[in-house]
Amino acid sequence: MRPMQWINLLRLAADPKVTRVPVRVLAALRRAGKRRLPEKVDREVAAGIPGLRTLRYAARWLDGENLTRHNRRWVLNSFLPPFPSRAYERMFEAMLSGRRLSPVSAFLAVTAECRFNCVHCSAKGRPTARLPTGFWKSVISQLLELDVGIIGFTGGEPMMRDDLAELVKFAADGGAATILFTSGSELTEAKAAELKAAGLWALGLSLDHVDPAEFNQFRGHPDAFNLVTRAAKLAVRHKFYTMTCCVASPELVKERMYEKIHALSAGLGVQELRIVEPMPCGRMRGADSGAFLTDAEIELLRDFHCTMNRRGARPKVCAFNRIESPELFGCGGGTQHLYVDSAGEVCPCDFTPLSFGNLRREALSTVWRRMNDALGEPRRDCFIRRHAGAINAKVQQTGEYPLSPQHSCELCREAGFGTLPDYFRMVTGQTTTLSK
Repeated sequence: MRPMQWINLLRLAADPKVTRVPVRVLAALRRAGKRRLPEKVDREVAAGIPGLRTLRYAARWLDGENLTRHNRRWVLNSFLPPFPSRAYERMFEAMLSGRRLSPVSAFLAVTAECRFNCVHCSAKGRPTARLPTGFWKSVISQLLELDVGIIGFTGGEPMMRDDLAELVKFAADGGAATILFTSGSELTEAKAAELKAAGLWALGLSLDHVDPAEFNQFRGHPDAFNLVTRAAKLAVRHKFYTMTCCVASPELVKERMYEKIHALSAGLGVQELRIVEPMPCGRMRGADSGAFLTDAEIELLRDFHCTMNRRGARPKVCAFNRIESPELFGCGGGTQHLYVDSAGEVCPCDFTPLSFGNLRREALSTVWRRMNDALGEPRRDCFIRRHAGAINAKVQQTGEYPLSPQHSCELCREAGFGTLPDYFRMVTGQTTTLSK
């Protein structure tokens, strides 16, 4: 770890605004006989003053990350709320809820409308609906009751909703860190100012190639490149935590295009390059295996994530398959994350077409419990990557997309649980079941 990162850790440990709530929560859990840290670290934290063991523990898990400051708050990456913040505190306070697990984040597809025609669109094939403001406010209220720390707005193109700023404000006022995922096509000076006033924290913009013609073709829009680069500059100017979001196809990885996208992103002044991979769902459901990353290509992206962050490069790199690697936190779909599509179906993530209920008919607490029980715990492997064949067979058999709650639960039982990712094994001392 770089000397500056050690200095940052010391600053965090000495800041009661950062440590007060985690220390209080972890001490309460310890008194209740529950542990969320290794024994010696847990004992030190429960004493109220994070010491050397805690710093070493944090350094171990932050290796490969790039802790930075933005708008006078700390940011590790876009998978966690900025801190100190109410959203950050809620993430810890959720541990006292009595639930086995609580969702850290939730993404809402508030519309299926979009002017783009992306090759990899994960939303294609799902039933769609135009649900009113009141419905989405009810969803947000229920998410806040589950102590969700991050609420992301996606689609389709979420900026095609006239009430987007109203929804963002409702979530932000409730204590969530809010993220907008957009093509940038609808972002104007006026809309940026409106979203800033509403309390939007972060803005993610799709950018998958440095060649305008290649990018325009990939995104299915003749002016996609100009729109996204203009939007990125606008987002930075309005001081959003700004990310460029790249879908790393096998071709992109072979060409090491992610390095050029990082350089372009640095020139735009954004804070993070967020890298995801194509998934066998939506428009790519049933695609040939050559359309998806191999294990070796995934390892290249994980290495890029760690190498650039250890250098302190700007923007920082956040590769989805590094954060959810078996050596770290694994796949949290349905156990630490959820997705609500434009028709109200609740799924583990936007890539996994398993519905565990529709929020037009059931309460989120009921649906979350059903999904959480079915999926069991965070997994070492991405659920959709491992079980795409079984999911597609069930879709073909039933004609459902996403699968109904009944068939989703059946498929989860057939898939089984497996073993925990390393982080959860380390803090619990168990392999297949989290502490109740």
